[in-house]
Amino acid sequence: MPDMDQLIQKPIRGKRHMHLENEKKAVTVTNSDITGSSFKNVRAEQLAFKCCNLGGMKMNDVNLTGMSISDANMSELDIDGAQWGGAHFRYIGYSDKDGPESEHPKRAPVQFTHCTFKQGTLTECDFTNATLDNCNITGLVINGVSIENLFKQFAELNKKVAD
Repeated sequence: MPDMDQLIQKPIRGKRHMHLENEKKAVTVTNSDITGSSFKNVRAEQLAFKCCNLGGMKMNDVNLTGMSISDANMSELDIDGAQWGGAHFRYIGYSDKDGPESEHPKRAPVQFTHCTFKQGTLTECDFTNATLDNCNITGLVINGVSIENLFKQFAELNKKVAD
């Protein structure tokens, strides 16, 4: 197996380039710029990123089971075609959990499209000016009130008023 010096190849565009192929190595990268790096068909379990800028990173066909993200800026995050059974989101918003929202610039609103929240729980969430469009609300309960039954009662009341 080659040592690290053998893996460092001649400079590409003024930068040293490392190429690993069919190798099993633990690599530690500290205070480095690996912008433009790519990984394909790689086993990379138990990676740890700390104080890293991963802006613009793209992942496709990846297994993130058990992944943990904390103290992260995920503005403009786009997740498409993912399975999220058992996922737990805490203290998600536009600022830290203790900071008032008014101190932070206005950002695009969070959007969920074609998602399943079946038997999910949303606790202590801010839904100020939130909109549910074309959603199946069967069994939806907010603070102990069945929304489905509330809509039925509202429809019956409107029917009585109209008669």
